[in-house]
Amino acid sequence: MGLHVVHWSLFVVATCVVGAEGKPRMHFNDNTDELKILVFSDLHYGEGEDKDRRSDAFQRKMLEAEKPDMVVFNGDAYSDYSAPETCKGSGDCTEWFEAQWGRFTSAVRQLQIPYAFTLGNHDHLPAGVKPDGKSVITYDSTHSGWSLSRKAPPGVSGGSVYYVPVYENSTVKGRPTGVLWMLDSDKENCMGLKGWGCVTEDQIEWFKSQADSDELTGVQGIVFVHIPLQEILLYWNAYGGDPSLVTGLKTEDVCCSSVNTGLFAAAFDHNVSGIFHGHDHNNDFLARVESNSRTIHVGYGRKSGYGGYGGVLADVPGATVIVMKLSEDRQSYSWSSYMRLERTSAMRNVARQIESFLLARLIPAIIHDDLKFKFVLRPAVLAVRSFLFVRFMTIFVAQFLEPICRACDIESSISDRMEGRFSQTLLEAHQ
Repeated sequence: MGLHVVHWSLFVVATCVVGAEGKPRMHFNDNTDELKILVFSDLHYGEGEDKDRRSDAFQRKMLEAEKPDMVVFNGDAYSDYSAPETCKGSGDCTEWFEAQWGRFTSAVRQLQIPYAFTLGNHDHLPAGVKPDGKSVITYDSTHSGWSLSRKAPPGVSGGSVYYVPVYENSTVKGRPTGVLWMLDSDKENCMGLKGWGCVTEDQIEWFKSQADSDELTGVQGIVFVHIPLQEILLYWNAYGGDPSLVTGLKTEDVCCSSVNTGLFAAAFDHNVSGIFHGHDHNNDFLARVESNSRTIHVGYGRKSGYGGYGGVLADVPGATVIVMKLSEDRQSYSWSSYMRLERTSAMRNVARQIESFLLARLIPAIIHDDLKFKFVLRPAVLAVRSFLFVRFMTIFVAQFLEPICRACDIESSISDRMEGRFSQTLLEAHQ
C-alpha cells in the first residue's frame, strides 16, 4: 500500500451519528466512502496569550480548509511547565488545566467536530499534582458531547487508553471496518530507566486482548501515541536515505521511549497499518516497513500551533491529514496522508523549507557525525560555515523563485518539490 497525494472536495453528508454512551459514532462517508482525520500535534497551549491566540487562528484555518470528519489531538495540547508555581506548589492545578482544555478544544466544539485526545508528556502534570492523566481524560470525556475519549480500563496504566471504531456507513451495525487506537506514552522514564516515557506493558496487553476480541479480530487499525517508538530511529538510520521507504525530514534528534516495551511488534502482529507520533517538533518523516507481505507506516505528524520550542520545521506549523478510503469489498480500507502548512508569507515558507531541506539532506554528514565524538572546535567551525552556506543558498534560491511564486500564488513545500516526495505535501492554492 503506497501513499499518494489526493485532492478533496467538500463533504455533504455527516460522517458520525450518536452511538453508545452518547458518543459520536464514526463511519465512512455514505457518499464518498472516505473518512478524513486532521491531526494536531504539540499545540502547547498555556504559554501566553499571543501564542494561544495565534494557535486559535491556526486551528480555525486548518479546520476550515480541510473540513475533517474528526480531529486527533496527538499529545502536548498544553504545556505543563507553564502552569503557575502556586498551583503546582499546592498540588492542585485543576483550574489551570480546565482553562487550557477549554481553549484547545474550543474550535472543534464550536464547529461540532468529533475529536479524540491522546496525552503527551506535557499533558501530564508533575507527579502528585492534580489532575492526573486519568482525571484529564475523564474530564474531557464528560465535558464535551463531541469528545470520543473514554476512561482508561480499570487496572491499566495511563489516561488515554481507548479505541474509536469506524463503521462502514451510518446505518450498518455489528463489527467495525476500521479502528483508531489511542495510547498513553506517559511523561518520562520507563520501567525505572531514565529518559522519555513509554506505552507500558499492561497497556500493550490490553491492546492485544482488544484486538483479538470478537469485535475487532482482523480489523485494520491506526495507532496514535505521542512519544516515538524506538523503531522509528532504527528505520531512519537504516533507510533514511531511501525516498522510496522514508519520506519527510529529520532535523533534530529522535527523542524516543527509553525502553522498547514491544508496542511495534504487537501492532504489526495485530493488523495495524500506521503509527503516528508527535513530540519531536522538527521531525516530520514517515517510514514504510514491509515484512512477510505486511506493511506498516511509522512516523510523525507535523508540529502544530505556536507554543513549544521552534526550529526549521516547527517555525512553519502545520497539521497532518489522514484520509481513509473504504475498499471495494467494503471489508477494509486504504489510507493516504499529507501535510497542510499554515498560509503565511509565501517567501518565508519557501525560505524556511529550503533551509530545512539543506540542513536535513546536504550537511548532516559534515556536522552530526563529528558532534557524536564530542569534539568542540572542529564542529563549531563546521557549524558556522554550514550555517552561512545555508543562509546564502536560502536567500539565493528564494530570490530566484520569487517571481514564480508570485505568478502562481501557490505556497508549497520546496523540499517536497526538490525531493519529489509523494506523501506529505502542501499545495494551498489561491483562495
